[in-house]
Amino acid sequence: MSKIYEALQIAHEEQLTVVKELHDPPIPTPAPLVKVPSTFAVQKIYNESELLTLAQNIAARLPNPDHNVIQFIGSRKGEGTSTLIREFALATAQHSSKPVLLIEADFNQPCQNQAFAIEAKPPLDYVLKEGKPLNGVITQVDGTNLFLATLSSKILRSLTERSFSQSTDIWKSAREQFSLILIDSSPASVTADSLAICESVNGVILVLEAEKTRSAVVKNVKKQILMREGNLLGIVFTKRKFHIPNFLYKLL
Repeated sequence: MSKIYEALQIAHEEQLTVVKELHDPPIPTPAPLVKVPSTFAVQKIYNESELLTLAQNIAARLPNPDHNVIQFIGSRKGEGTSTLIREFALATAQHSSKPVLLIEADFNQPCQNQAFAIEAKPPLDYVLKEGKPLNGVITQVDGTNLFLATLSSKILRSLTERSFSQSTDIWKSAREQFSLILIDSSPASVTADSLAICESVNGVILVLEAEKTRSAVVKNVKKQILMREGNLLGIVFTKRKFHIPNFLYKLL
């Protein structure tokens, strides 16, 4: 069992996912991902099979397989949320014939454009509010179906204050162009504004550093997500340490 899949299973057992074993209809099997050749190379920490398993599990927990907006959020700094979502976005884009959008929404430590050596363009705010095409504010990662964009703190404040100009789906224009939209958020303990996104997305993945993040912190972030009517899909643990030989884990 992969580390990420195991983490999602743990979240399921703790009733942090929205899937119910007895009362919900059978989960549809998501369409297989198709490999797309890429010439871009980025330093990787996570095993690709783990990332693709995560993608399949996320898709299986949502009513529709396409045009979903998924937010990744950590509870505090240093949990590896940006690294995880970057590698996840790249893996899903390289194995899909449809475009994927990664949105930088961590205003305290933005890193996605730098990691891909891409100059940042103006933020998405205006085109999202006006419902216009995103062509002028997105950048394609060379040789992949992955595109990058940024949000500004202004849009999060407007969501917090519920003053966004459109009362309907704020991601409508992004959904029309991309099969999957991923949001890299600031940690919940850094700014409460990042939690304002929760109610506007299809699902939220909570990222925690294994053996470091205290349970009280986890419960508090979970409570805040649910208070904002966020669809908490599960938890992913990062930086896990294996205290016994790898082969023994396979026997557990």
